[in-house]
Amino acid sequence: METLPVRHCGLSDYERAAMASIHAWRNPGRGWLGKAVDWMQDAWVDVTDLVRKVPGVEWTIENVVSGLLQVTNEITQDSVWVEAIHKEYRAAGHPVRAGADIRSLDLEHVDAAMRGLDAKYRALAAVEGATTGFAGASGIVPDLVALVALNLRAVGEYGTYCGFDMSSPVERLHALEILDFVSRSNSKARDVALVPVVTAASRVARKHSLQAMEQLGVARAIESLVKALGIRLTGAKLAQAVPVTGAVVGSSFNTYYTGRVCTAAFNLYRERFLFEKYGPDVLVEAIG
Repeated sequence: METLPVRHCGLSDYERAAMASIHAWRNPGRGWLGKAVDWMQDAWVDVTDLVRKVPGVEWTIENVVSGLLQVTNEITQDSVWVEAIHKEYRAAGHPVRAGADIRSLDLEHVDAAMRGLDAKYRALAAVEGATTGFAGASGIVPDLVALVALNLRAVGEYGTYCGFDMSSPVERLHALEILDFVSRSNSKARDVALVPVVTAASRVARKHSLQAMEQLGVARAIESLVKALGIRLTGAKLAQAVPVTGAVVGSSFNTYYTGRVCTAAFNLYRERFLFEKYGPDVLVEAIG
């Protein structure tokens, strides 16, 4: 496959269309489907709040699940086979030896390499979740840890395909932010969770902000985010015990959540890929 030349003056037609698609994902229409999704997630949260009042649930969330999710975050991104992904690019005719080499490619080639990731992880989530229902509350903790591990790996794979070093503390924090972003209850809450990278003043400003985050303690930020994520996901899994949630969440929660994580990771890392390649001014122009 022939590698497209690097465009220093602007996005390719494919990249411009991709940026428009990302912008549309960030700003969904409020049609019947969008309202139905919001209704489903609001109902999920309402039931979750009720379930959290059950004695012992808060202790489980804060003292067991959060600790296990912390361990999961430490080990998951290391399992992404970086060299295997780079080898895949080379097999397709692209001279990729490091993450930075990927940003010399047109996004069209990156998207081709990532094709099928969402289907793979949704299928894995379905298999993992099929054996865990509310047969016993004891099954929720290992199910949640496996679910978060699976989704952190999915996010890590999307990030690696787009050229980011998922072993760095800042990238691990960002991966958790994506999982947290998807777990929030409604579109308004999600809108403020991850500010579009195009609002950054420059690449230098973003670099300095990341350095400041590292100095202030990314580990503390990760710990706080893990706790919040653990609370929401544990409540959601426990909510499946309530009969009304059969129509709202049902046994497909793992697949539903994983699908939304994959969609978010796909859009957010492609957006960051284009930002790193061209800078914010070109992206603002692309979306009008």
